[in-house]
Amino acid sequence: MMGRPNRLRSGAVGRLSISPSDGDGLVFKTLEFVRLQLPLWRDDPKRPRGEAEKTLNSYLVDFLDSRSRSLLPMARFKHESPQSTRRTVDIGVHVGEESLIGVRSYSIYEPFLVIECKRLPSPNGRGRETEYVSGFDPRSQASTGGIQRFKLGEHGNRVAVAAIVGFIQKDTPDVWHVRINEWISKLTTGEVGDMCRWSKDEMLQKLRLVDDDDLAVYDSTHERTGDVVSSKISLRHLWVVMNRSR
Repeated sequence: MMGRPNRLRSGAVGRLSISPSDGDGLVFKTLEFVRLQLPLWRDDPKRPRGEAEKTLNSYLVDFLDSRSRSLLPMARFKHESPQSTRRTVDIGVHVGEESLIGVRSYSIYEPFLVIECKRLPSPNGRGRETEYVSGFDPRSQASTGGIQRFKLGEHGNRVAVAAIVGFIQKDTPDVWHVRINEWISKLTTGEVGDMCRWSKDEMLQKLRLVDDDDLAVYDSTHERTGDVVSSKISLRHLWVVMNRSR
């Protein structure tokens, strides 16, 4: 585990543990763009108030897509992007026109980056506290975990890099880092059946990229199953602290 990260300003770049491969520059430019915009979106005095996850997701997409028009014109942000299953992912990032990214050609209809969003803590009540990592809805018989859905290929099955945005509404990034890694550690024992196989190599690693405790960035890599383009997916975790006055 890395030591205490350097405290950097929003515009500074830290040491990234997910390194872009040749031709993947737009993916990592987009991740960096989202990182820089998150605190600006949170502090935007024109942003309507609201704490519900779907509301926050919608406002975030509006902000990112508006800002990208001038700052990242190759990317278009869309809310509730369809995936290969009947699911949708919270944010899909599409090209403005057909483009080659890495070794693949992407049309305007297929996201080259997908982003799931989760509130921390989960607002869903008892039995669903761990949904950032893994969960199950007995009524729909469906998986509900953020990382879990990527591992099962239900989200991001056509990409090798994706992201999860965490809206921290209670406690601090350091508290959530420890808590989430504890949940993953428990899953490695196999005591909790969630249709996934977990290892301790999948724990979140802190980057040297934290903005005065308002924004924290982590990386993780996960084995996955299903109809996917690669056996592993790299996740960038972008956590913005929401429980502060604007």
